[in-house]
Amino acid sequence: MVTVPVTGFCRHAEGVPDVLIDLDVMPPRPPAEPAPLRERLRPPRPAIVLAVLIAVLLTMAGAVPPEPAMIPVLSAGGTAAAAFELGPDALYTASFGQNPNNESGVRRYDLRTGVPAWAAAVPQNVQALTLDAESGVLLARSGSDPRMTFLDAAGGDLLWHLESPGTSAVVLAGGRVLLRTDRGRDMELKVADARTGAALWQRILDGRSELRDDAFGAGPPRRIVVVGHDGHVTSLDFADGRVLGEGDLGVRLPAESGGSGLPDYAGVDVAGDRLYVSRRADGRVSLSAYRLPALTLDWRATGGPVGTVYDCGPVLCISDTRWVTGLDRADGSVLWSDPEWVAAGATRDGRLVASTQAENPEVVELDPFSGKVLRRLGHTYFVGDVQLRGDTKIAGRTWVSVTGSDGAARTVGSLDTAAPYGCEAEGAYLACPTTPGPTGVWRLPLT
Repeated sequence: MVTVPVTGFCRHAEGVPDVLIDLDVMPPRPPAEPAPLRERLRPPRPAIVLAVLIAVLLTMAGAVPPEPAMIPVLSAGGTAAAAFELGPDALYTASFGQNPNNESGVRRYDLRTGVPAWAAAVPQNVQALTLDAESGVLLARSGSDPRMTFLDAAGGDLLWHLESPGTSAVVLAGGRVLLRTDRGRDMELKVADARTGAALWQRILDGRSELRDDAFGAGPPRRIVVVGHDGHVTSLDFADGRVLGEGDLGVRLPAESGGSGLPDYAGVDVAGDRLYVSRRADGRVSLSAYRLPALTLDWRATGGPVGTVYDCGPVLCISDTRWVTGLDRADGSVLWSDPEWVAAGATRDGRLVASTQAENPEVVELDPFSGKVLRRLGHTYFVGDVQLRGDTKIAGRTWVSVTGSDGAARTVGSLDTAAPYGCEAEGAYLACPTTPGPTGVWRLPLT
């Protein structure tokens, strides 16, 4: 169990014995020999009474309720977990197998009691757990093994098992799982019921197509955007597979090398209700924004940077391996560009943060429209509304801060972990791997 320091509490000095002061009984007569040093330094009775009264009054006047602190809930297992997943009311862990073909143990821990609720053996090595809280399904899978096991999250019962080479689970959400199977030149997309595995719909597409959607991993997606190597874009309804819209970008992917000395480039990204194409062809650079699902052109900007386009809250961001640039959402014009940042993104409360190019990157908060640094946040990692900041002096110490109703961040405790990027937050709970090994869970004082 990780010890969490709590500020605001007073501690008695260790090694100092309690002294009983009786204000109604006269002290005994001093002995013939010299009095002990403690007796010789004892102040007269009026001074003692005055000191006691002053101490009581100061204590009453200065008493302030302690700041709320994070509370340890549980420490799962005696060693590090191969994978863990934090749900609204439970923590799920998977143990390491002896080899890739060895079965693994999956366990559920109740967050209310902190004790194990069930344990189940699955017939493959497990390195990733995914929970769909809406349907109560837990997916256990390996990083390399094609086998996947779907478990009942409440009781640990095996629901169904999938063992299909070339098949991957793209997203599990809303009681459905999107499966992609690559077979030579073809790609099969299938959405199945998460509890039974029954196919709800399936479609065969060109195997060189790619899936592009910023909604994957952020709840049940409304659509699936499929981009073909020939530049043809198709938007499918996630629920039933029907075509919502389609069109052509006029560019083949990946882009072929040009003759201008600079390699041609074409990148396709989806952010919100728009698809963006960042392109360099024969030395000319452009960024085009298409509205989904009909793929109608909204605007095209020329002469700016090329790279990956993504959502940065009030602005768009585009970055490559050298810098981050902020763009106006309305027309793609450049608002600011800075080679110091390698990545940027919006926090849940709408702030724009960016990280440096260093091996141990530092994070800053930026003004989204000017790129000006508002605050330097140090080695900070954001998990939802929780900020995890590495201590600059104590190796392996990570400080935890939450944002209050006034918008200010306050520190609520610390963790003994050197890998805060492996943490997960769900509601009022935070789960992290710890330096000693076990996965820890804490309840946060959210307001």
